[in-house]
Amino acid sequence: MKDYLHQSRRYVLRSEVSADDIDDFALAWGWPLVHETHRDRDEQVDGQLIWQGLPDVALHFIVDATSGVAYVVFTGDGRSSVEPFEQQFLDQVPLWGLDELFRAFDEAEDARTRAQHVLRMGLAAPPEFDEGVFRRISETVANSEPKVRYAGLWATTYTGYQRFVPVIRRVSLEDPEDYVRSRALSIVKAFEAEGSQ
Repeated sequence: MKDYLHQSRRYVLRSEVSADDIDDFALAWGWPLVHETHRDRDEQVDGQLIWQGLPDVALHFIVDATSGVAYVVFTGDGRSSVEPFEQQFLDQVPLWGLDELFRAFDEAEDARTRAQHVLRMGLAAPPEFDEGVFRRISETVANSEPKVRYAGLWATTYTGYQRFVPVIRRVSLEDPEDYVRSRALSIVKAFEAEGSQ
């Protein structure tokens, strides 16, 4: 499979959008399905379908191994080759916008819903630092529910924001749950390895 120079940001799909819907969208462009990987949560393998467009553009439908959240990215040899297709997609497919995710997170009435929204938020985070994302994920990492804190930790990994390192390090040292501390420590190490490159 080809390596591309440009990748779009991640676009988190609404739950009503299925792989079949994305397939219909790609086929309307005449793009054949060229790759399929089935999600395996135990092995931490993302599910992925790839449709190949012009020689230098592809559409990827990905289901995150951990969260089960589906999102789309476009890849291509350059931004100019990707943008026309990306814009058509954005105009026609129901996606979670960041402001909508902020609102849904802020209004969530139970821990499970809040955890789901924070995972979506992490995946939808822009590559450049976003204060709203940082604040809400940091709140989640300090939640009273261990499963919500765990979801918050995963959300930090999707963003790539190095500013999370002190927050996660504190969790790795102070969280009352072993499994949360252990995950936090592995995430700190991954962030530190990434930051040293």
